[in-house]
Order: sequence, then structure tokens, then C-alpha cells
Amino acid sequence: MDEIKNAFFDKSKKLHPDSDPSNPTLHGQFVELNEAYRVLSKDLSRKEYDVKIRHPYSGGQAFRSYLQSHQLQSQESMRYWEQFRQPYGQEITPEEKQRRRKREFRLVGYCVIGMVLSIGVHVVFFRKLEDVHNNFMDKKDKAIAEIYNESKERARANGFKKQTEILRQKRAEFLEKYKLRSDGEDK
Repeated sequence: MDEIKNAFFDKSKKLHPDSDPSNPTLHGQFVELNEAYRVLSKDLSRKEYDVKIRHPYSGGQAFRSYLQSHQLQSQESMRYWEQFRQPYGQEITPEEKQRRRKREFRLVGYCVIGMVLSIGVHVVFFRKLEDVHNNFMDKKDKAIAEIYNESKERARANGFKKQTEILRQKRAEFLEKYKLRSDGEDK
């Protein structure tokens, strides 16, 4: 079984359609590989296959028994999936069904309450965040308005010529500082 499993994994890596999307034949080969592994990975189907290989002219007897085993497997598969179609099964009493139904309704109710509470918390949180943001921006707006008003008052007090003279003086100081820095960096 280990040899079959290892061979299957090695081959499946090579033949997987995603390994070379430009090769359309890989899909068919990959399907054949999976079918072969499905037959060889189960004891009964592998024994049937071995009998068919060893006795190819047995009048189809080996193939018929393979078909019978395949039908048996499909019936088992159908029974397996049937249990999921009937989630509660037939052995559950009406009282148990009622208890489960109440428990499911309670669970849904708790989920709805949790969602409503989380929405409420988010609304409160975002309103508080909006208030904090607005207060911060109001303080900044006040500070900017004060700076603007002070500048406007200084301009009125100093007059246009005086303001121009102050600006030229500050520009000269700036250029002097910049010149000193660039001279100091070159040394």
C-alpha cells in the first residue's frame, strides 16, 4: 500500500493540470491516475484487478465481480451521504427535536443580540471619535486664525513699506545663514 501511495503522489505531482496549464492532455491523464489509485488503494478492488490481469480470458467473470464490488461501493457511498440528508436521524424523539429547536432559536437570538450590541458600540465609538476629531480641528482652526489675525494687525501697524523692509531683512538673514551653512559643509 505504501508503494502504491508513494507512486500515486509522485505521479500526481507530475500530471496535475496546474503543473502545466498549457498542456490540455494532463487533465485526462490526471483523471486516469485518480481512477487507477481508487481501484488499487482498496484491497477488494485491487484483488479483482489482479485477477483480471492474471486471467484475462476468464470469460468476463473477473470483470463481473469487479462490477459487483463497484456497485457495493456505490451503495455504501449512497448510505454515507444519506446520513447528511437526514441530519437528526430517525431515532430522535419529538421532545429531543423540540429541545434542539429551542436551543437553535436561542443561539440565533444570542447572535442577533451580539450583532445589535456591536453595532451600538461602533456607533458610540465613532461618534466619540468624531467629537475628538472636531475638537482637535477646532483648536487648530483657532490657532491658524490667531496667527492670521496677528499678521494682519502687524501689517496694518507697520504699513506696506515697513512690512516690505522687514521681509527683505528676514530674507537677507536667511540667505546669510544658508551661505554660512553651505560654506561650513564644503570645508
